[in-house]
Amino acid sequence: MTASLKILCIEDNAMNWRLVQRLLSQAGYDMHWAEDGLKGFEAASRLKPALILLDINLPGLSGFEVATKLRQNADLKDTVIVALTAKTMRSDRETALVTGCDGFISKPIDPFLFVGQVESYLGGQRDRLEQGREGEALRQFSQKVVAHLEAQLREAQEGNQKLLEAQGALEQRSNHLSRLLSLSKEIIPVRDAGEILTRVLGQFREELQLDRLSAYRLHPSGAYFQGLVWGPAGFQDTAVLPLDHPLVTKAETLPSGGVLIDADLRQTAAWEQGIELQLWNPRAQAFLLPLRSRSGEDRLWGFLAADRADRPYQPFETELAALYAGTLQVSLENAELIAHLDETSQALGTSYEGLESAYEALKEAQRALGAQDRKATLGGLFLQMAQRLQVPVQTLKTESQALSLSIDQEGALPPLEARQACHRAMEQIHRATAQVDSLVRALLRRAGQGEASAPEWIHLHDLLNQELEFLQADGTLSEAHPLELNLQAPRDLIYGVYTDFSEILGHLLAHARQGEPGRIQIRSWGGNRHFRLELEDEGGTISRERVDQAFEPFSQLRPAEPGPARQPGTELPHCAQLLNAYGGTAHLAATERGTVVRISLPME
Repeated sequence: MTASLKILCIEDNAMNWRLVQRLLSQAGYDMHWAEDGLKGFEAASRLKPALILLDINLPGLSGFEVATKLRQNADLKDTVIVALTAKTMRSDRETALVTGCDGFISKPIDPFLFVGQVESYLGGQRDRLEQGREGEALRQFSQKVVAHLEAQLREAQEGNQKLLEAQGALEQRSNHLSRLLSLSKEIIPVRDAGEILTRVLGQFREELQLDRLSAYRLHPSGAYFQGLVWGPAGFQDTAVLPLDHPLVTKAETLPSGGVLIDADLRQTAAWEQGIELQLWNPRAQAFLLPLRSRSGEDRLWGFLAADRADRPYQPFETELAALYAGTLQVSLENAELIAHLDETSQALGTSYEGLESAYEALKEAQRALGAQDRKATLGGLFLQMAQRLQVPVQTLKTESQALSLSIDQEGALPPLEARQACHRAMEQIHRATAQVDSLVRALLRRAGQGEASAPEWIHLHDLLNQELEFLQADGTLSEAHPLELNLQAPRDLIYGVYTDFSEILGHLLAHARQGEPGRIQIRSWGGNRHFRLELEDEGGTISRERVDQAFEPFSQLRPAEPGPARQPGTELPHCAQLLNAYGGTAHLAATERGTVVRISLPME
């Protein structure tokens, strides 16, 4: 005996293998196991053991066939093969020897003799056929092989028939599921509950070939169940069921998707109630399928009841019924949800329109109130100043005209130099009169007494200077906001409404002052076709997103950025609207220390 000797046991019974392993491992052999003939052949080819213990009654290939296959392998010509068999007939032993076995050990094995039997075969013992018995043994083996092949063929035919039946069932199931999937896609855009019920339940009735079909659903009030029943004219309303009806009570006790069919249904009180309601025929195959709420509440949402004659329900059909019921429930709930969302969206749209109108009215009222307060505060002062200026201005006009006429009269002032001096004085008087007259008109506009809303020719530079003087006079621009003017535009005459441009300037200055700047610069330039104005401040920078949204309507309704970040002026959108009326544009940009607003106005 050598500890390195390998023994392979080909045995399908694990208990027998463990006994063999224990006995021979204790004797010092290297034990290996294979549980069927094919695995045994592969293990033998790989291990090349000294001895193979081969069970005759193996699944698949029999032990006789495995022995024949092993003897065909040249690498295993020196391997001893010993058959383990419970068959004690002489013909079985002879068949084992003729197929290539060197001997056999009867089952059940004797633990006291087994190791010695194995070692005797390893020591050279071989069993031999009696002379002249080989032919008979071969015929017996051939018969057994044929019988084995016939048995395997029958098993294969039976298996093939089962596969064909399974394939047919799978194809049928696939067709059912394909039609259900197609229906699910078709009803996604459907919003009418009646159409959804008709299409889903109609196809469901055809798929299961139902004679009767009824569908009940809990009313939105939660007080009762309303139902539909299939009839010659399609689905029609049927009698409602109270919450304590026996049929409802029974459906409440069933799990979602659990179908109660045939004999199980007949043993419940719901069976008789269903017959009274004509939900099923007493001699038909009936079913009851409950539907639970999907909102998280464990309550009955509805149920289906149906029957058909002379054909029991198959397991797949009950699964299909649950799928159709789930599709119906989901489609109805989704349609209701979308309808509710549509109504909500319309209500929100109406509310937004109302909010927008209210906001516009509020802004208009705010502007009117601001204008009224401003007029109330400064109007009296401006009106008094304008009225007091009107008298001396008119006097200057009258006297200057009279003086001019006197000077031009023959002999009034003969010296030429004197006349020229008088004319120069008169030019100065006219110029001063024009300046005072312009100031009076501006004061009257501010006081609301002039024609501020009528179009006129306006010098934009004069308007800028006048408005800045007024803003400094009334305290809007304080000494903390020093102004730097650099007006270089070659053309500044435009036809428009004075108050429009004064509002534009006011909005721009309100934006600049919002950041509490230390300095404000106003510059103008351009050519013959455009007048460009630029207002720059150092009141703190603004985020890129806010810069892009500065001139959008209702930009002030957006939530303010967290922290002390600067916001654009709230009147910049209105400023853009005023400029748009004159074909002008406005642009806001952020600088390192503040912002710059650029305006462009066409002059033609």
